[in-house]
Amino acid sequence: MPAAGAEFGIQVATINPGPYKTGFNDMIFEEKEKWYDEKVNFTKRADMLKGAAMLALQQDPQEMIDKMVEVIEAKHHPFRTVYPEAAELLVKENERKIWDEKI
Repeated sequence: MPAAGAEFGIQVATINPGPYKTGFNDMIFEEKEKWYDEKVNFTKRADMLKGAAMLALQQDPQEMIDKMVEVIEAKHHPFRTVYPEAAELLVKENERKIWDEKI
């Protein structure tokens, strides 16, 4: 079966930016402290701290803009683009752990 939109010549891609210096990521990690309670919430504090550590990897937003233009203008591209490479590797590793997790 062809991909959705293929008969109309439409390609779909997701572009997942890593941490960029826009202020948005900072707010996410600050705001959770207003409601987060490890006793109630599913996500453990240690996992939240791993996410906060990603802020140390923050990049110049222009790099992501350039990557978006590259993907948008390409005739063919992956369905999912995570950028920068460090963020892509982190996402892939986390997804591998989820698929292998036993409950």
